[in-house]
Amino acid sequence: MNQALKKQERLVIPVRKEGDVAKARPCLGDHQAQLEKVRARSFARYENAYRELAKV
Repeated sequence: MNQALKKQERLVIPVRKEGDVAKARPCLGDHQAQLEKVRARSFARYENAYRELAKV
């Protein structure tokens, strides 16, 4: 039961057959909180790359 309540942490890309068209899915929640979370993850992962790009 606990597994069902666990929040999804990774992007899930469903398998499509040839010719199927991908459709957008709405995402519920606070947009600003989602942006802050993704920026924090991105900076943690690519901090050195961002610093190098800032020098250019």
